[in-house]
Amino acid sequence: MSKTNSLVEKLYDRNPENGNFIIEVSLNNYEAIFNDWDHAPFKRKDIHPGLISFLEDSIDDIPIHFCIDISFYFSDEKKDVIREEVLRKWFKTFYSFYVELEKNKLRRIMKNASLYLFISALLLTSSYFGVGHRDNIVSYTLTEIVVVGGWVFLWEAISRLTFEGRRIRRLIKNYKRFINAEIVFRYKNTA
Repeated sequence: MSKTNSLVEKLYDRNPENGNFIIEVSLNNYEAIFNDWDHAPFKRKDIHPGLISFLEDSIDDIPIHFCIDISFYFSDEKKDVIREEVLRKWFKTFYSFYVELEKNKLRRIMKNASLYLFISALLLTSSYFGVGHRDNIVSYTLTEIVVVGGWVFLWEAISRLTFEGRRIRRLIKNYKRFINAEIVFRYKNTA
């Protein structure tokens, strides 16, 4: 077992039935899951920003190749099977929406990177034809500016594809882990 897996094992319990790591969330009631500012009906409310932050920090602790389960523990709530099912569906819908948003961002990154690669190729190719004018300082300076611009656009394309794209792909994977997570509800008065 690697050192990372050993630390994760100390921080998070594992579900004995499926081996998934369990992210445990302790709240007072069902409404604590939702954003206080959102007055939409129960089925369409946004998740509380603090809860989002907690869940995303927790899932970042758990290596990407492990599945997760989420256990909500309520101290002031009575079991309501209908609300539990609504929450499960809502949770999956919420993160499915964010998967689509991130996929759109990824498509924009790919589109912009393609444009930057095209501009880079155009600038670097055009600079090649300006190299013969080294005797004219203005022509030489403009050629150097075009070369630098070509490399800057090339770096921007590479940066977006590798760094920004990688971050978004990881986010999509984590959101899919939330979508596939088994959600369990526990209550103080029935625990």
